[in-house]
Amino acid sequence: MWDDVKGMVGGGIMAVIAYLEPIRGEEMSLLTIFVLNFFAGYLSGMLVDKEPFSLKKALRCIGEATVFFVLCAVLFFIGDLKGEKQGALQCISFISYTILYFYALNILKNLKKILKRGTSAFKVVAFLYYILSVEFIKHVPLLSNYINITHKNIENEKD
Repeated sequence: MWDDVKGMVGGGIMAVIAYLEPIRGEEMSLLTIFVLNFFAGYLSGMLVDKEPFSLKKALRCIGEATVFFVLCAVLFFIGDLKGEKQGALQCISFISYTILYFYALNILKNLKKILKRGTSAFKVVAFLYYILSVEFIKHVPLLSNYINITHKNIENEKD
């Protein structure tokens, strides 16, 4: 009986994986950025802030990643049901690039904290952080507007 249940669960998981094959590249890139973010945050906390490992922070990181994976899978499923698979793929691509942008900034911020100032590695990371956080925004008007509005809302909440 137990073997039958394991076989059915395994078969179901394999069917879902096969169904989601068109977004495999997006899911793998998201997995990579979430793993890098986890380790950069962990190292930054451990080496710079002298924080012990926090299961709460680790579970939050895993939870955030899970939300985005499920969002992409659901968008693909809904797009497929509507006969708009290509549109769903474009939407998922947009979401994954957005996630990659914000998490890459966070990774670079943590690496800046870890690396020794004045080293070549620090200069490269600091330059990349500058490019993504300042110069890149100038060329993406929607992102610039979003950051300005978000900043104003945060400032208003403080008052």
